[in-house]
Amino acid sequence: MIISLILAQSSGQQPGQNTGTTISGEIVEAAINGSDMIVKSFEQDWQDLATGQSPVYLAVVSVAMLIAVVLVSFWSLGWYSQFSEEGFSSGVANEMIFPLLVILMLSNNGIMLSNTTLGLRNVTVDLNSRILSITRNGVNLKDAIRIVNLDQGFVLATRTAITKCDKLEISGFDTQGNPTKPRQECIDETIQQARKEAQEIRQKKGLGSGSGSWKPQEIVGELINNVVQGFSFLVFSGLSAGFQYIVQLSFLLTAYVAPIFLVLSLLPVGAKPIYAWISGWLGLTLILVSYSIIVGVAASAIVNAPSTNPLLMQLIQAILSPLLAVAIGTGTGMAVFTAFSSSVKFAVGLRR
Repeated sequence: MIISLILAQSSGQQPGQNTGTTISGEIVEAAINGSDMIVKSFEQDWQDLATGQSPVYLAVVSVAMLIAVVLVSFWSLGWYSQFSEEGFSSGVANEMIFPLLVILMLSNNGIMLSNTTLGLRNVTVDLNSRILSITRNGVNLKDAIRIVNLDQGFVLATRTAITKCDKLEISGFDTQGNPTKPRQECIDETIQQARKEAQEIRQKKGLGSGSGSWKPQEIVGELINNVVQGFSFLVFSGLSAGFQYIVQLSFLLTAYVAPIFLVLSLLPVGAKPIYAWISGWLGLTLILVSYSIIVGVAASAIVNAPSTNPLLMQLIQAILSPLLAVAIGTGTGMAVFTAFSSSVKFAVGLRR
């Protein structure tokens, strides 16, 4: 809707003329369903992974199984020699447990490993949902994000719609000769219509009607930057959606490469690659959760003190929150991997 409003100004078309709506439309759907739509766009991929029908995952499992067979065959020569000397001792059993577990996880097209990964994903989604359900300033974080995005989207759309009022005269006379102010009356009517529509959408979506604290002088006072702000709003919205899309795609990619990290753990190295995989998954989880917390807390602070700057929340969602969330998630993931590596070195030291 924002795009159609902006394009309408350049073409001389009245805003909403071809859409059959006024200020709402795509703004509402984007604010209400934004992140949910991104998550749902990968649902089919996760279902294919769970049922063993994902072509990418099956190809990775096939390669991983081949590597596992080669490595296990190579190491089995040492196990046979050790078994001949010691019999079926605890040392032989300990050496065989992990390779057999890897083969078991990769068997049957890696269904056991994919179900384990899917379980981790469900835990991550549930954790993020619990975070967003936390109530702050009288509203849960998820609804706060939706409300602020909705209100700021309406503010930008209202500013764009008001530009048609600039074509009217500042003052004039009606048919009876009484003095009128056509431009100001048009502005007031447009703002009141947008405020009423925003409240109705809030009630319809179960977000509360809100107080409608928009100030006409603040909205009108910044019209000179309307085109720049409209373009910036779209860019920031795209960056925010892109970041969330990349995070969800990263989870899926991490699930796809799990068999490779698992089979490479058979190599006689200090820190097993599967520890790096677990650390990476934990890091992604921290990025997702941190992003939800940062954006949610910011939205809950804004929701009770609405701003007529439509770029405030978008700037937080598109630039500031991703940077901070990635820093937290990356630092945590590296710390966990370092802890795993230190634990392995300590265990090896004890054996010696």
